[in-house]
Amino acid sequence: MTFRQALSAIWQRRLLVVAVVLLAVAVAAIFLVRQTPVYTSTTTVRMSALASSASASGQIGTASVDFDPTSISSPAVLDAAAKAVGEPASSTGSWVVTATPVQATGQAQPKTLTITANGRTAEQAQKHAEAVVKSYNDYLKAQTAKAKSAAEAQAAKWTASAEAYQAQVNANPANSIAQSNLANAISSLASANNTVQKIDSAGSPLTVTKAATPGQFQGTSPLIAIAVALAAGLVAGIGIALIWDAFDDRLRGDDDIEDITGLPALGELRLDKRMQRRGDWLPAAGRKRTSLNEGLRALRTTLQVLLPRGNDVVVVTSVEPADGKTFVSANLALAWARTGKRVILVGGDLRRPSLDAYFGEAATGRGLTELLQAAANGGSAPGAEIIAASLNRTKFRGLSILPAGSEPYDPADLLAVSALGDILAALRTMCDIVVIDSPPSLALVDASLLSAHSDGAVLVASIRRTRRKRLLETVHALTGNGITVLGVVANRSRRRMPKSYSAYYGSGASARRRTVAAARSAEAPAPADDETAFDDEDGFANLVGGNGRQHDDRAGDRTGDRTRDQGGSRDDQADPDNDDELEDWPGFEQADDEPARSGRSRRGRDSAEDEKV
Repeated sequence: MTFRQALSAIWQRRLLVVAVVLLAVAVAAIFLVRQTPVYTSTTTVRMSALASSASASGQIGTASVDFDPTSISSPAVLDAAAKAVGEPASSTGSWVVTATPVQATGQAQPKTLTITANGRTAEQAQKHAEAVVKSYNDYLKAQTAKAKSAAEAQAAKWTASAEAYQAQVNANPANSIAQSNLANAISSLASANNTVQKIDSAGSPLTVTKAATPGQFQGTSPLIAIAVALAAGLVAGIGIALIWDAFDDRLRGDDDIEDITGLPALGELRLDKRMQRRGDWLPAAGRKRTSLNEGLRALRTTLQVLLPRGNDVVVVTSVEPADGKTFVSANLALAWARTGKRVILVGGDLRRPSLDAYFGEAATGRGLTELLQAAANGGSAPGAEIIAASLNRTKFRGLSILPAGSEPYDPADLLAVSALGDILAALRTMCDIVVIDSPPSLALVDASLLSAHSDGAVLVASIRRTRRKRLLETVHALTGNGITVLGVVANRSRRRMPKSYSAYYGSGASARRRTVAAARSAEAPAPADDETAFDDEDGFANLVGGNGRQHDDRAGDRTGDRTRDQGGSRDDQADPDNDDELEDWPGFEQADDEPARSGRSRRGRDSAEDEKV
């Protein structure tokens, strides 16, 4: 896959990428809302020399004291701190108080502690840190006071002992034992007094060197969380889009046709939403310069090159229903008629005929079914006069229609009648080109039976709807029956015309055409009573007369109140970039408020909705 193809795949599934990104952002938002905010405040204290020594030895003089920094998180300290800030003692579990000794270079014992405390707000964390420092300092003072009391008790003890030993020495100067005991007592007394003196001169155990700061947020930053969610969602969305594209078996463009089937792409018909909104299902009848009209004319020109001898028969079929084969058949026949050729459009879809949705009453009545049934019953094909009498004229000059007729019980068996070739041969002699609208070819043999008596078949496939495997199977089914497949028409294309062509398709060209048309109308004589004139935008002037049955085609009036599109109803107008909606476009049912026609026309009208481009 090239870089351009990857970008195209991502753009086609941009809604999926956006959905994944939004999902990731939503998850991040839920995480941010549910997380408990944590703020940490830090303060630094310096320990006195006595406290630092006691922290290392665990003693002051001969008394054991608790100067271990870990005691800062003891209940004795935290409960007092909680009481000082007016919080219950049970709340101290979330404070997460720590005291980390910091030992400077060259110092025997650390003299600095970094104390941290948490809170739900920056101010609360600061208050917790300040309360913990004060409570811990009070705790150490209590330990110092305990050591001082012990030293004073020792001093009083050794003072009494020294006085007793001094009395013994005074009584007997030669008493060496008394002299030794007196010396030990005096030494112990001096040590106890020295301890009391150190405690008195040591001052406060802790001195704050850096006051507690407002707490810093310790959770995930909302900006970082949203940024990570956006990035992760974008990467995941792009990855899913590329994987989906790699496993997507649908036809992506006319460039794939030759690679898949080995057949040429005869043309590309662009999806025209404006045509859908207008309900204009015969764009070939007008002179609007749109990319869809140009695609139909290009298809006509290509087939003229492939079928140069004249009096040809072309079968238009599709891979599946709703691929637009009837739309192509009707507009292709009309495009040929506009070149001055005599064209016969045959309703070869005996199962679900739908030409009446385009040409109204001209596409209904007795037709191909009755001719084949007469041939089957009589043993030979009807005469040319009977076949000609079955043709219905349309309001478009040069275009006649052989309707499908009534619904037979066995369409495939009826089309297998040998007289079918004779009927088509007779039609060849009556016109320049015969266009046959046939059923889809993937699961039905009707198209093969019709194509066996034609000069070739045109296969219609829908971009981003037709499966590649099914397209290949359809081609193999036709060629396996000895059918000449002229090529494939790519319907519902989304390829945009270059902007440089806007002068040919834009409003400027339309304004010039209207000016020329107005000038011609002013110069031209009024139409005769037996002629029907049509505006340039709606069609071209046609003269209705002569032999044969004549039908006033009011397809626009009959179908105007039905909303359709190039493959679905207006209610089902999906975003052409949405693959799922295009994949699921169904057949379309008859509108409830539409007046009923004959049984045959009703069945055709129901199927017609599937065959719009």
